[in-house]
Amino acid sequence: MLALLGRQLKHLGILKAGTSDADVLKAARRYCPHHVGHYLGMDVHDTPELSRSQPLQPGMVITIEPGLYICEDNDQAPEHFRGLGVRIEDDVVIREKGGPLVLSCSAPKTIADVEKACGMG
Repeated sequence: MLALLGRQLKHLGILKAGTSDADVLKAARRYCPHHVGHYLGMDVHDTPELSRSQPLQPGMVITIEPGLYICEDNDQAPEHFRGLGVRIEDDVVIREKGGPLVLSCSAPKTIADVEKACGMG
């Protein structure tokens, strides 16, 4: 996930084209300071004792929530990206058959859909 984020940071010009792979991963961790997901229990964060390396099993519910945050005072990023913060979260049930069930598949995710949901569009 962080490698993909790093490639996109380069593609957008947030990172310079010649940035090494190691520095790309460091930057991706800096711009995405939280994990890209977690287990979801009866309460949002009630599963801290479960190891993130545990294989997923049917019945488990997880979040997939990559985020990107660029501080306003980050003079390394192009000015039009400074102060940007974005996170999209999906809640996913791991099923025995039929692949994962994305519970949040109808949640707005595009800029236009989010603005419409917020009454801005």
